[in-house]
Amino acid sequence: MPHFTEGSLQRIIINPFYAITVAPQLTGEHEPPMSETAWVQANASLMGEMGCERWLRQLLDVLEGKVGAPEGPINPSQTVNIDPLFAAEHPPLIERDTWVDVNVIQIRNVGAEGWLRQLLDVLNGDIVTAEEVGFAPPGGPFGYGAPGRSNPQQRGKKKRKKRHHK
Repeated sequence: MPHFTEGSLQRIIINPFYAITVAPQLTGEHEPPMSETAWVQANASLMGEMGCERWLRQLLDVLEGKVGAPEGPINPSQTVNIDPLFAAEHPPLIERDTWVDVNVIQIRNVGAEGWLRQLLDVLNGDIVTAEEVGFAPPGGPFGYGAPGRSNPQQRGKKKRKKRHHK
């Protein structure tokens, strides 16, 4: 029987993997130039200026590496190392518009800063697996079998160095 907690449902809703494939160049290991706090504050401000729906659409464009997508503070790889699993080729499980609509509501419910912090956690690897909610046997990321992954591991929030930028 599936078991969803409020936290697991929020991490599922916010996860862009279900709507897009992240551009592989955004998942490389690097030293992010921006602190999480600065990124969250900058993007909460951008959301207020441009509206959540437009910001979310631009976020998806940036994550997909679309030509003409805005550079700058909207790119979460400026503050975290995005888990390479987000770049695994897969068909979208939900429409972009659905992901945007649901997350507009979620931002209203939890607030922009809380939503942005949770997005960073998810992109950094704090994802809900099918086994976590009782849908699948242990082993596959995002609930799918993955070739070459013979050593199942518990997905969870990765340890990050605390960065103190002004």
